Formats: sequence, C-alpha cells, structure tokens
Amino acid sequence: MVKKLRFYTALMSAFARRDKRKLTFGAIAILLVVFLSKVLLPPFVPIIGDMYVQLRKPTFVEGAVGAPAHPNPLFDSTETQRDISRLIFRGLTKVDAKGTLVMDLAKDFEKISDEEYIFTLREDVFWHDGKKFSADDVVYTVQTAQDPKNESEAADNFKDVTIEKINDYTIKFKLKEAFTPFPSATAVGIIPEHIPLKKYKPIGTGPFKVKSITKDKIVLVSKNLNLVFKFYMRLDDAKIALKLGEIHALGGFTPQEVDALKKFGGRKIYQHTLPFRQAIVFFNTRAGHLKSKDVRQALSYALDKGVLRRLAGGSEAVVSTNQLPLNNWVDSLGEERYPFNLKEAKKSLENADYELKNGNWQRRGEKLSVTITTVPDPELSSIANILKEAWIKLGIEVEIRSVDIETLRTEITSNRDFQVLVDFQTVAPDPDQYVLWHTTQTRKANITGIRSPKLDKLLEDARKVDDKTKRAEQYKLFTKLLLDEAPAIFLYYPQYIWVVSEKVSGVSLKDFATPSDRFNSYQNWKIKKKFL
Repeated sequence: MVKKLRFYTALMSAFARRDKRKLTFGAIAILLVVFLSKVLLPPFVPIIGDMYVQLRKPTFVEGAVGAPAHPNPLFDSTETQRDISRLIFRGLTKVDAKGTLVMDLAKDFEKISDEEYIFTLREDVFWHDGKKFSADDVVYTVQTAQDPKNESEAADNFKDVTIEKINDYTIKFKLKEAFTPFPSATAVGIIPEHIPLKKYKPIGTGPFKVKSITKDKIVLVSKNLNLVFKFYMRLDDAKIALKLGEIHALGGFTPQEVDALKKFGGRKIYQHTLPFRQAIVFFNTRAGHLKSKDVRQALSYALDKGVLRRLAGGSEAVVSTNQLPLNNWVDSLGEERYPFNLKEAKKSLENADYELKNGNWQRRGEKLSVTITTVPDPELSSIANILKEAWIKLGIEVEIRSVDIETLRTEITSNRDFQVLVDFQTVAPDPDQYVLWHTTQTRKANITGIRSPKLDKLLEDARKVDDKTKRAEQYKLFTKLLLDEAPAIFLYYPQYIWVVSEKVSGVSLKDFATPSDRFNSYQNWKIKKKFL
C-alpha cells in the first residue's frame, strides 16, 4: 500500500512538472466556476427566474374607451376607471353578488350606538410597495375624501362623519346622526397615507398592481396574469380592434348588436343581468303636462314592459317592478303596479280633464305632447322608439331628441332641461334611496323633482332604524307610495355583454353583480397564444 502511494505521488509530481502550464489554467478555470456560482450568479438567479415566470405568464388585453388616468378610487369618475381601481385597491368592506356586505380590509365592525361604529382592521395586509397597511391609511383616505378642496367622488360616503384612530388596527367612525346603511359606505377603496396626493402613485392592496401607464394603455400585473387596458378614442374604434384581433375582449355592447357579433367567428359572448342597474324612464314632474300625476300614470299604463324588455333589453334582462335593485332583502311588491292597459291609461287622462279629439288628447285646446330625450345608444334609442310608438297609439304627440352623453350629463340633467328622459341608473345594494327621491335632493340626484312630505318622512325614518324587519316594512310602504306618484317608469335590469376571444378559456361570470366582476375568475384563465 505504501509502495503504491509513493508511486502515485511520484507520478503526479512528474506529471505536474511536465504539465505545469495546463494545471495552472485548469485551476484558474475551476476558481472562476466557483466564483461565478457562489458570488456572481446568486443575486441574478431570482431575476432570471422572474423573467422566466413573466415570459410564461399570459397577457390579457381589454379594450377601453377614453384616455388612461392614474387610478384613484377617491376621484374615479368613469366606469372604466372604477373597474381598474377595484383591481388595485380594496375597501374596508365590499358587496358580494347577492348584495350582502362582507368584510375586506376590515376583520369586523361593531355598532356601539346609532352614531358610532368601531372597525377592527386586518393585520396581514401590505401595500404593493411593501409598506404595511394600518389605521393611518384609513384615516388619511377618509379625510382626503372629506376635504372640499379635493372635490372627491367619494365625499358623500363620509359626509358629516368623524374618524378617530384608536390604535394601529382599530378605528372609530362617529356620525352626526343615525344612518343605518353607513357600513356600506366603507366599501370605497383605501389609498396609502405614505404617498401624498401631490406625489401620488397608484399603490394599492388589491390582487393587481400597476406596472406602467402610457398615453394609450395601463398595464396591471398579478401572480397569474398580465392585464392590459388598451384605450381608444371611440367605442367604434375599439370594436374594430376587437374584430382585427388587436385586443382579447371588449364590453359595452348592446343586445341589438348580439346577432351581428355571432356572425363573426373566434369569439365568445358572455351575458349577465346587472342587478344594481336599471333602465328607467324619468318624468320631469315640473314640466308642463307631466306635472299631473294622472298623466304620468297614463303613460305608465300605455307601455307593455314585457314587450319592451324583450325588444330592447334582450333575453337576459329582467323586468323591474319598482325602484329597488334586483338583489334586495326588502322583497317589495312583486306585482306590476301599472300593467299594460290602454283602458286604464285613457281613464287616467280623463281624470286629468283631457278629451280625445281627432285622435289626440287635448285639454283647453292644447294637445298633449311630450319630448323624449336620450343619447345615441342602440339600446336606449330602441327604448325611446318603443315609447314613442306606444304613446302615439294612445293618442299623444311624441318627439325624440337625441343628445351626446357629455351634453346629457352637463346640461340636460343638471338644468332639468327635459320632459321625459330615458337612461340607465345605478342603484345601491342597500334600499336607502334618500339621494334619489328626497325633496332636499331636487337640485342633485332627484332629477324628477318629485316632492312629497310622506315620501320624505319615510326616507328619513327608514335610514335611522336598525331593525332589518322594520326597515323592510318602511321601504315597502315607500315603494308603494313612490309608484303611486309615478315619477318614473322602472323598465328592467339590463344585461352586461362582454365579448371575449376564443383564445381565452376559464372565464366565468358566476359571481357577478357589477361590470368589474368580470375579472373575478382571472386566476383560472388560460390564453392559448401570448398576446402582445
């Protein structure tokens, strides 16, 4: 054994002397390998791994109309902006598809008195930049929304509310007076306290974070998906982009377009009823003939809502019987207050001292005529035409005035420059509709101008009652009285129609209540080909 050891030692020594140069290069090479693997490569391994994950992660491109803006739940004014913000930000609470309030950034809340609520916050939440979420962020959000200088879209959520930080994960809200639906107001997205508005960046706590914002798109990223919102100046431009395959999906289609969409292959059409939105005919109760309740009731009786729903709203739309959302716990008045009945319509006009002469209703020599105002939307235009046909058949002169959306919002509704208005309206999950029908709101959201001490009293009392059964009874009575006044015709709950490329699978609208819920199933989406 010793002899063998000596032999191999001598052999290695001789070999080393003869191949000294080769061994030197070999040693250097080994040292370089060790250096690279132990020192240089480790910091880059996560980066390389992340690059690999990003390359493998699917990218979904959604078409949008308008121009990109930095998402901020306190200032978002369009549906697209709100859709994007809901992916980035979370509120203390949120409303599920059934209209039930559930916890989100809050673990729970306790009602201390009619005017005081204490919320306990989650302690395991971090902002997208790694900072920890705390009560300071909630206080900052509420106070920012309340500051009149900011003109926040969420200001009304916290009107006459004082917020107090008890500790890092407990806050107290104190209201000026009892307001039972208050907890639902806390669903507004919370923004970070450590990023002031002057240096604002869209940093949230939601499933998606903002990667980039350019002049024509917003890119959001999550663990499972890259989500790109590509913006177009007009809806027609976005529709062309969908046909050309530039985008994966686009919403905002009307039932009148579905048949045409089905003729083009390569796309799936997803449809779902919107339980918190209604198609409504608003009467200006301060305008001419429409000051009369009997006239408004006659116009209501003359309309077959079942036919209108089918022709204008489509197969998935659901007929409305009142002002409440489709998903509600009041369960009020399931029967139609004004079923189609021309005899009752004529009787109502006679009660208002109108006479039918030469096929037209007149009073004191003046013909009964109305003008319907709407926007050039295929669905709303279809409603307006059906109304016109029904009311002409009754013996009323009817004109249709079509205006652009901007004019409708800034001039027509704000100045109450209409007789009959056809539009969609979002209704809150909670049955409290004080802002829509109370006399004090006639210069704001109460666009019909309806004034009724009885309605006012019910609205004032119901929002202060804590017992759900008692609240329900008051809203049932309110609904009955409101329908009797007939300030509007509640037509149907419309459909949301979303067209998606067949390359995308795993899409589900199972838990759907608002348009932003179309992204709920994103973790199950698969895209056959990477889309850039």
